[in-house]
Amino acid sequence: MCAGAALDFRGLIGRRRTASLWGVAATAPTIEPPPTRIRRLGLAYPGDVRQAHTWSGTPSGLYRAFRDLGLEVAPLGADPPKAVTFVASNAFALRRLHRTPGSSLKDRLRTSRTIALFSGPELSGLRGRALRRDLRRTAPLDAVVQIGTGYEVPEGQRIVTYEDLTVAQALAFPYPEWQGLSRREQAAAVERQRRAYERAAACCFTSTWAAESAVRDYGIDPDKVHAVGVGRNHEARPTERDWTHPRFLFVGAEWHRKNGAAVLRAFAEVRRDVPDARLDLVGDHPAVDAPGVDCHGWLSMADAVERRRLEELFESATCFVMPSLYEPSAIAYVEAAAAGLPIVGTTVGGSADLIGDGGILVDPSSDRELTNAMLALAEPNRAQEVGAAALAHSARFTWPLVARRILASLDGR
Repeated sequence: MCAGAALDFRGLIGRRRTASLWGVAATAPTIEPPPTRIRRLGLAYPGDVRQAHTWSGTPSGLYRAFRDLGLEVAPLGADPPKAVTFVASNAFALRRLHRTPGSSLKDRLRTSRTIALFSGPELSGLRGRALRRDLRRTAPLDAVVQIGTGYEVPEGQRIVTYEDLTVAQALAFPYPEWQGLSRREQAAAVERQRRAYERAAACCFTSTWAAESAVRDYGIDPDKVHAVGVGRNHEARPTERDWTHPRFLFVGAEWHRKNGAAVLRAFAEVRRDVPDARLDLVGDHPAVDAPGVDCHGWLSMADAVERRRLEELFESATCFVMPSLYEPSAIAYVEAAAAGLPIVGTTVGGSADLIGDGGILVDPSSDRELTNAMLALAEPNRAQEVGAAALAHSARFTWPLVARRILASLDGR
């Protein structure tokens, strides 16, 4: 996927090998009803799938969608009690502290605990036991949707997995929770994931980029690998906006990974050609004192006032920009698209599926590509045209559609 190809605003989905369901679902906003034989569905994740803050709202989005489709959904917590998790994660973190990289003891402790919580092998067994306990309580189930594969679902269940990237892909990026593992632990994590994919009746992913890894890196049968997309957790309504005054919006919880510093550098260049351009920063960003830049800090969706402020920013913006250094499949892209905003996104990861012809993909290491993309979408007619394409493309990405695609994958359709 090259940045030059993305700059002509043509969708990239049709130019890539796509998994079986994606080709159908990406060309129509609705698909056939879910298989009626599935009545009771388990939804497994290391956390409460009903809570909006769990994994960026993905489990809760699926939980509501499956219920709205008329299924009885059993939340399956693949997590031991909080007290057990706290004690175990800290004990495991201390045990590996001597081989955890970091510039200070505090930094090493933080990284070591992150490894223990998210990727280390120690908690995997505890989570598997917690899941078995929940399964005994809720059985029988027609199928289990396993979100993430860092734990094992007991034998005897019909399983479909759902993830945004594979371990093989994660190891190529500087995620501390993966880079901090030993080579043996990394190999064990890949093998654990391979077993999960092989046992599953279907393997679903948020993008074709991740789906292709299951086939290429794990040897999984392409017929049971599916790209099913993501849904939206926040509905920013499309509105009439003033395209003649460019206003860029950056929303990101991780300033470094989302490439915020590059956005600031590119915006300074944009202001040379477009003096009235503005940039709004939302999220975990540093204090910035620069011409045309407005800092809003973290805006919580749980707070009515802050949620309304974020909605106003989406309504006043003319372009959403988030050229992450690496991005499996940011829900923020489809939420911005649903607001009718053109998008500047990244070539690294699965963003091409989510953005389609509704934006420009750039090499996140190239300030020049980023600046050129922002300048292109500072032109009013171009921004309005691409924003309309983004809005149309966003119809493919709702949690009810994702839920239907997952159920259809189990039915072999």
